[in-house]
Amino acid sequence: MPRSGENTGGLRKARQSAGVGRQIGAAGERRIVSALCYDMVGSTDLFQRLDIEDYSELIAAVQAAAKQAITSCSGVVKVIAGDGGLALFPIELGAKDGASLAVRAGLAIIDACKRAGAKYGHGDVRLRVGVATSVALIHARQADGSQEPVTGAALALATRLEALAEPDTVLVSEETRNLAGRSHAFVFQGTRALKGFATPLRVWRASPHRKEVDRFYAFGNLIGPFIGRDDELEAIASCWRKVCDGTGEILLLEGEAGLGKSRLLREVRKMTRDARVKSFFFQCSVDGAHSTLHPLMHGLPGQSGQRGTTVRLTSSAVSSQFARNGIDDVEAVDVFAHMLGADGGHRPLSDLKPGAIRERAHRAVFRALQAMCKNGPIVLAVEDIHWIDPTSQDLLTAAMGAVQHLPVLLVITSRPVRERAWLEDHSLTRLTLRPLTDDETRQAIEAMWPKHRSAMLAEFLDVAEHISGGVPLFIEEICQWASEGLKTDSMKLASTVSPDRLSAFESIVDARLSQVGSAREVVRAGAVAGSRFTLDLLKEMLPGFSRKALLGAANTLCDMGLLSRLRMPGPTAYGFRHMLIQETIYNTLLQKQRRELHRRLFNACRQIDKLASWMDTGALAQHAEYAGLLEDAVGLFIAAGTDHSSRSALIEARHHLEHALALCEQFAEANKAELLQLAAFAALGPILTGTVGMGSPAARDLYERGIEIARRQPVETQPRWFPIYWGWWQTGADFRTMHDRALQVQSILSAVNDPEIQLQVNHSIWAIDFNLGRHRETQAAIEAGLAFYDESAARTGRTLFGGHDAKVCALGQLALSLWLTGDVAGSDAALSDMISFVDRISHTPSKAHSLDTEAVSAFYRDDYEGLSEVAASMAGLSRQHDMPSLFGLSQLFGGWADVHRGKLADGYETFQEGLSLLRGLGAVIDLPIYLYMHASMLGLARDYATAIEVVGDAIENTNETGHRYWLSELYRCRAGLNSHNGASGDVIAEDLVAAFHVARSQGAATLQRRAEQTARELGIVLEP
Repeated sequence: MPRSGENTGGLRKARQSAGVGRQIGAAGERRIVSALCYDMVGSTDLFQRLDIEDYSELIAAVQAAAKQAITSCSGVVKVIAGDGGLALFPIELGAKDGASLAVRAGLAIIDACKRAGAKYGHGDVRLRVGVATSVALIHARQADGSQEPVTGAALALATRLEALAEPDTVLVSEETRNLAGRSHAFVFQGTRALKGFATPLRVWRASPHRKEVDRFYAFGNLIGPFIGRDDELEAIASCWRKVCDGTGEILLLEGEAGLGKSRLLREVRKMTRDARVKSFFFQCSVDGAHSTLHPLMHGLPGQSGQRGTTVRLTSSAVSSQFARNGIDDVEAVDVFAHMLGADGGHRPLSDLKPGAIRERAHRAVFRALQAMCKNGPIVLAVEDIHWIDPTSQDLLTAAMGAVQHLPVLLVITSRPVRERAWLEDHSLTRLTLRPLTDDETRQAIEAMWPKHRSAMLAEFLDVAEHISGGVPLFIEEICQWASEGLKTDSMKLASTVSPDRLSAFESIVDARLSQVGSAREVVRAGAVAGSRFTLDLLKEMLPGFSRKALLGAANTLCDMGLLSRLRMPGPTAYGFRHMLIQETIYNTLLQKQRRELHRRLFNACRQIDKLASWMDTGALAQHAEYAGLLEDAVGLFIAAGTDHSSRSALIEARHHLEHALALCEQFAEANKAELLQLAAFAALGPILTGTVGMGSPAARDLYERGIEIARRQPVETQPRWFPIYWGWWQTGADFRTMHDRALQVQSILSAVNDPEIQLQVNHSIWAIDFNLGRHRETQAAIEAGLAFYDESAARTGRTLFGGHDAKVCALGQLALSLWLTGDVAGSDAALSDMISFVDRISHTPSKAHSLDTEAVSAFYRDDYEGLSEVAASMAGLSRQHDMPSLFGLSQLFGGWADVHRGKLADGYETFQEGLSLLRGLGAVIDLPIYLYMHASMLGLARDYATAIEVVGDAIENTNETGHRYWLSELYRCRAGLNSHNGASGDVIAEDLVAAFHVARSQGAATLQRRAEQTARELGIVLEP
């Protein structure tokens, strides 16, 4: 027999020559050997109960069955002693094959001996088996050809493991488990002190064969029995019957962590398997709560690649994935590719406003669902929506509105949360999961309790029921703990734990991890990494571990049911079987430990391209924050916000950027903080103006803070912060304030030698001066600005400043200003130049801006036919590109044109619809003209009193805001209305005098002539 204390540490070196052996002089050679020891349980009792001949026949049959099982697996029986024996596997084969065959033989021995015993009327025959692997010295064969002698620890260790095994189980050493891990599943049984071995050894129990495991895998069974939930299953069945009849149903599974929402969803899959055409499952995760469309993103190809490679999601990949599910809608592919940030191929949507893209996305959701269920009912599941990102939530809401018309069962799972109004707007079946009843808890414990520890169940049942609280996940963990070597003292200690269920769960998980040695460090690193990690990532986080050690630890943790292998392309990835396990392990880490692991992860991801390709910029920023690397974190949060903004995900973008600003408050050095704050302000400003409004307190406060910091920066850096100056100008409270700010910006940036900035400074001046009625200044700013125009630079400027091309704006504004000042020929030329130029650059928002200018020009000239044509063009472009504000303008101007072409009632109704739409969108940009139109139409309808009230409000508003360029016409309009309404000559004259003087002060010769003409018609004498 070998020396029981023999060192097995040389196994790693010996494995290199396991196939051919290593010659050791004449004495033999070193090989890796797997040994098996088996022994019959209770043979002494059988000997006392049976006749000696019956006993001998039974033992002979058992030994024959054992030998047959061993030899069928290429094993060699070395010793047969009474009711047991020893065998070796096989020296001629490789180490992995030998270990796998030994485990297979051990399991086969148990089954074969049971059958043999049953033939002799003894179905209770039970065996224990131990298997171990070690380096051994194989001596030369004997002359008689018998099996060569073997010296090594494997035989002694197999014997100790057999003695330790429960009846009808196979216990194996850690090296056996590592070698046979691809062919069998193993369940960790704890660390045991074995007689004759100096240090405690980790022990594993073999399961029949390797299965594809998922988050429900635990202690040797793919999934435990499904106990209770009868009412819930009936409700699900009822919903599914309705879906099969063609009526969509929404099912909400709600409950605290661990109550079995995902397990119930598994039952949904089983229940619907025969009748459904397809099923689609999307998983939300805590580290994706602010990552746009992350449940969809994680299900798409192209997110993982080999270490050191760059793999990006592409539009073609999105298209292919959609096509595989029957979705060939080009617009749907385009909009989802845009929102997912896919590279290449799809038509650019960046020119559209987020609201228009949202409308497209909603339509795409409906059409996609139609395509997915065109051949029959489908199941669509979204798990853990308490972690859903805002964009996914919005599209899920759209899906909820669509499924009622389609054969779709939409299943949503969630923990209880307060903010759930968006769900309540839809008709749904809510199933709120509760803990199992006392009887159900006992049934679950009894069903899942490990058979090899059944003798302990009666003693521990009450305690297990108490600490589980009827939570299925907790029951699983308790039973797993029992399977791994739970001792009486441990369970007695468990009975005294805090009544807080989560504290009890934490204690159980910690007790299980205390037995896995260094694998505990691996699972802690995984908890820091998040919902997904690979061995490459773990290696960077735990530099002291070899890849082999990490693989062994990962396999151990998977076999324990703590981790599961994830199905995804690229290297094997791992995740936690349940998020509560990850949360629990993470929360037990000391702050210093967390910070160091986050730091290692972050540094590795920055240094190694696509080490964690599934992790987006926002997630990486979070790791930097938790690592205490605030400067890196802020920079990445700003980058994440910018990326989400480019994908029209403004809520996610705002979250990242506001968080970046909050972190800046923690900086010790003001200079570093200020530069990062300015970068965040520049990115966040357009998001706030687009979501909460140009005049909102949030937007104005942001730009006030930004401009204060920007002014302190060196002159040479000012161009970088021009977006903040632009936003500060735009968010002025009224036109006069905006004018003053435009001049201040011009003064501050006068020394900046940047043509694009000088163009945009003049852009801000001509835009505001025109509205103030300052035509000379407007035309001068246009001339100065166009001198700086560069078409290549304009491609960026169009997006950043005003949303339209500066030259289109300049030519349009010039055309209007020249007409107002009496230069009709110059106006016509500028208008023609604008139309030609905008058609050449093919920029949709600029085209919309051009059409608005064309409409206003036709309105000025009372060209109703021309205005009608422009309105039709507006409507066509708005429908083509989902531009609701442009459609509102088409109704407003089209209605005005119809009124003056004899369709008073219809035209007025159309006008009102357009104005109402613009008000609802917050897109009323030329209020004096719109109110002038409204009052004029009321006058045509002879509702003079209301008309006078409307125009009076317009005059008051214009004087308050400084939006004065049409003020002369408002006074003239009121004079005409008062004349029709029988007002005194003094009242009429007062308005006409005001109209005349306002027009003259602005240099608006055309409007001045109109005031004079009306005065002559009404017999009013205007003093020069």
